[in-house]
Amino acid sequence: MASIPTSEGVAERRETESGALARGLTVLSRLHEAARPLSLQEIADSVGLPTTTCHRLLQSLDQAGYVYREGALYCPTPRAACPLPLEHPLNRLRRDTAPLMRELQERHGPSVLLIAFLGNHRVTVDSVAGSYSVAPYFDTNVSAPLHASVSGKILLSDRTPEQRDLLLGPEPFAARTELTIRDRSVLYAELEQVHQRGWATNENENVMGISAVGTRLAAPSGRALGAIVLTGPSRFFCNGNEAMRDDLRQASELLNTTSHAVRAMSQFLGI
Repeated sequence: MASIPTSEGVAERRETESGALARGLTVLSRLHEAARPLSLQEIADSVGLPTTTCHRLLQSLDQAGYVYREGALYCPTPRAACPLPLEHPLNRLRRDTAPLMRELQERHGPSVLLIAFLGNHRVTVDSVAGSYSVAPYFDTNVSAPLHASVSGKILLSDRTPEQRDLLLGPEPFAARTELTIRDRSVLYAELEQVHQRGWATNENENVMGISAVGTRLAAPSGRALGAIVLTGPSRFFCNGNEAMRDDLRQASELLNTTSHAVRAMSQFLGI
């Protein structure tokens, strides 16, 4: 007669399964970060797992179609490397915005970023590198502080004061530079202006010598779903950013009113 699993046994199995899932995702992330094939030993060393455990995880990822083996090396499959279908709203938004981003970069010089808001997370959907000697690096996950970045201010401007408090924590906010806004009342007053006008600035607030200006992308409901941002060395912004702001605003309004991708994104995000 088959034994009935106890609640303790079920909980232990779930904990084991969730732990295996977390380790498998860590292995897959390491393959993405390396941007080259890795051996079993390299993967095990980089994620801090025994080779036997790592081998079992790679076998499971192989069976699931996320990893393949080329000789003694492991690589992510197309399913893992490009998980989004071509007609996914994020890919559609990238294609609709690309010509406008190239035009903005050529006209003004700094780098251009297309950033989408996934809940309270920010993701770089696309970028066009600026025309200056130091090659900029932009990560997929936007980690710049909310209170000291253009995309962060636009996201915060779309939240209630109570939601902002939860996202920012207690004041004084962390100082990235001597120009970072650390006072709650000063920051929230600026966020109200950002909400009304639809654009935000970052004047050496996150990194000294780097500034930015950006405009919101809005769903038909009016909720912010992302931002287009011009960012680069502050010398590009030393004569003011009115021209940049006007061109960014025109680009955002064009997308907000004519892009089917913006509507698809609003449905994807449920806003």
